[in-house]
Amino acid sequence: MKKMLFLLACCAALTARAQDDESAADNTVHQLPQHHKLAQNDQTKKGIPPVCYLGVSTGLNNPAGFLGFDINIKLNRYLTLDGGAGTSTWGNKLYADVKYYLKENQRGFAFAGGLTFNSGLENIKRNMETVQGRGIVTLSLKPQPNLFIAVYHYWTVGHKYNRFFVAAGGSARIHPTHFHEVYGAPLTDDASSNLRHIAPGGLMACAGFSFGLHRM
Repeated sequence: MKKMLFLLACCAALTARAQDDESAADNTVHQLPQHHKLAQNDQTKKGIPPVCYLGVSTGLNNPAGFLGFDINIKLNRYLTLDGGAGTSTWGNKLYADVKYYLKENQRGFAFAGGLTFNSGLENIKRNMETVQGRGIVTLSLKPQPNLFIAVYHYWTVGHKYNRFFVAAGGSARIHPTHFHEVYGAPLTDDASSNLRHIAPGGLMACAGFSFGLHRM
């Protein structure tokens, strides 16, 4: 009888131990996939390209001006819709374009085509050559829209999706440059020609930096 009780007690103890081990194993089975899933989700989130980029740029006939701000909104892996604003020699400058990337996730070479608009400047004073000698004149620079095409190249900066780029292209005036002399002696032909040279248009050479923004 004592042996029987001893055996029953041993069986009960083994059964309880087995149940505890099984419960611990179940908890481990449930916990491990969860941790793995969380880690995988974190890794996946880090690998998702940004939905848009914000940046700054500068350069000669830069679409956003001599110093401007840019935004690139991702349409798909190869296309972005871009826009920006900044300052220039011909007033404030705005632009919009569409950019096609040869590599996915907005890297490597890209081709862009779009429109720029310079607001012009009113009643600015310049020291220029006139038919009566060098003197101060007051000018009104009229708004200037341009079309442009450009080739870009983007490099990743750091371990995230931040980018550095350089670009080259051309900007063509939609209509001839307009300006009006408000006050002063008439400008010489050379002075008028020099003024037209600083108007928007011609060769493009620019560079900039942008950083990626993700959904929360």
